[in-house]
Amino acid sequence: MKSPTIPNDYFLTVASPLRAPEFKVKGSRFIADILPVGAKEDVELALGSIRKEFYDASHHCFAYRIGPTGVLLRAADDGEPNGSAGRPILLILTSAKLTDTLLIVTRYFGGTKLGTGGLARAYAEAAQQAVSLAQIQTIYLTDQIHLTLPYDDLAPLERMLTKFQSAAFDVVYLDNVNMKINIRKSLRDTFLAELIESFQGRIGVIEARNQI
Repeated sequence: MKSPTIPNDYFLTVASPLRAPEFKVKGSRFIADILPVGAKEDVELALGSIRKEFYDASHHCFAYRIGPTGVLLRAADDGEPNGSAGRPILLILTSAKLTDTLLIVTRYFGGTKLGTGGLARAYAEAAQQAVSLAQIQTIYLTDQIHLTLPYDDLAPLERMLTKFQSAAFDVVYLDNVNMKINIRKSLRDTFLAELIESFQGRIGVIEARNQI
């Protein structure tokens, strides 16, 4: 099956878990938690922790998006009227272009029904508050490239890597220098073309492998 097209070579996620200050609507209390996740197992662990902490809450509604394009997603109303909680939370995540992110809004019922529209507004407001307060980070998608080169070319290559905002790792010094680098997907072709032109084939590309 063909992978979904990635329009850019980066995605946005939250850097660390954050809990927004709770707020009240007609007596109901809403508490929003936003946190990074990389798989559904992370989601289940986080939900379990929140449910344990707020064991007496009325609802734990949530939404998440996972993967560079947010292709794995879910919205859950947790007993609230259909579409009144999970969907507004998911729309906030989508509007912020956040992925690998879970947003949970816990509600303590205050005795007064808010109606479907009122619930949707309250859950959206709680979710938006968490997104607004969270530290957003950019994750770049890269290709890993293995290089082998003569020692005389090491210094000029390092300058080239700096230009492309990359750096060598797993460097092994034998008869030649062997190393690995990660290069942004959007810069890969330009980097390889300049590598060939600048070093006239003296640097060998041993292996190139997609990293997502």
